[in-house]
Amino acid sequence: MGAEVTSVIKRSATAVAAVVLMAGCAGSGIAIPAAQSQAALLFADKCGVCHAIPHPARHRAEEWPHYVALMEQRMAERNIVALSDMQRALIMEYLSEHSR
Repeated sequence: MGAEVTSVIKRSATAVAAVVLMAGCAGSGIAIPAAQSQAALLFADKCGVCHAIPHPARHRAEEWPHYVALMEQRMAERNIVALSDMQRALIMEYLSEHSR
């Protein structure tokens, strides 16, 4: 496991709790699969910055690349640090594995 991923995991526990609370307040209240996995923590940390975390089954595996690219575009518009290639790959693998 790389230092970058380890760092994300260490600071993500609190972020996950906050995002889950916010998601509940937003009305979704749906737990994501494998919530304590490295990939889920990264997904929650990066994707929960601007909005409630969507459940991976919200879309089919072949749809997720479009939505991730769209969100990366929104991140750039808001001057949010871009996903690294490794982060994107890990998030895409997670979304694909748990998609509908």
